[in-house]
Amino acid sequence: MRGASSRHRHPRRALTIDVVVLSPHLDDAVLSLGGLIGREVAAGRKVEVVSCFTAGPPLDEISPDHRVFGDYTMRRSEDERALEILGASHRWLDLHERIWRQPPLPPSGMFPTHVFRTPKRMEDFAELRAIRAAIAELLASAATIYAPLAIGHHVDHVEVALAALREVLGRGAFDRIRFYEDPYGLGRACRSQHFVARRRMWRWFGAPAWASPHVGVLLRMVAHASKGPRIENYLPEADRLDWRCVPAPVAPVDEERKLAAIEQYGSQVRAFGGMARVRAFVRRGHAALGGEPIWSCRPASPR
Repeated sequence: MRGASSRHRHPRRALTIDVVVLSPHLDDAVLSLGGLIGREVAAGRKVEVVSCFTAGPPLDEISPDHRVFGDYTMRRSEDERALEILGASHRWLDLHERIWRQPPLPPSGMFPTHVFRTPKRMEDFAELRAIRAAIAELLASAATIYAPLAIGHHVDHVEVALAALREVLGRGAFDRIRFYEDPYGLGRACRSQHFVARRRMWRWFGAPAWASPHVGVLLRMVAHASKGPRIENYLPEADRLDWRCVPAPVAPVDEERKLAAIEQYGSQVRAFGGMARVRAFVRRGHAALGGEPIWSCRPASPR
């Protein structure tokens, strides 16, 4: 296995970035890894957040009810302010997120269930090839890449996770690409549905939802809405890997910096019921999981 993997490794060049965090949307990296990002920057390392789905249709083509999510001028400004607090640079790939593709959004007031439904075949992901190409390019310049695990089954997150796993398996990049837990990973129902995250659950009374039942209910709705093939269905070999978790500890100063950065994403924070609820939820999540969980994978040892 090791010999076969080494033949496919990406050629090493001069590395110019210490850490890259792949973010499906403009807030996911900070919500998931804001503590690690700030700590790496404070230690003198160069960190870049590469956000994938950062574009949509013209604003005047979006219904007023959903315009706040499609105002990318505003959302990019939020992202710039958040990453300035953490000291990281940014790069936007300008791919269209699923919420703007067919089928259209449901009427106002309904939960957007279609963004948690995946296509029947991996080949039906519209941007998988583009994201894989971006990761291949990043492997030539970044020492470590963090990609989402796609807990919660959001189709955009699944697409990014699949792209990263395809590069890990195809290039043998086990030491270069690691995986972080999406914000949905703080919901027990979402967590228990994921082939990796369910290996590490918290005690019932330690659940982050106790800090904000409002957010907990939203995450339960996400789990209920999840439909379609999962990562292990598309890539059965991913489930056979040896997955290990080492939480990245979040010191109080890192946590406060992370929360200050999250607060910049006002358009998203409102959807979670406001910053007070998000703050309580994030803090309890850090306590329940021992920080920000980081997963690595390797070929399973033969029995």
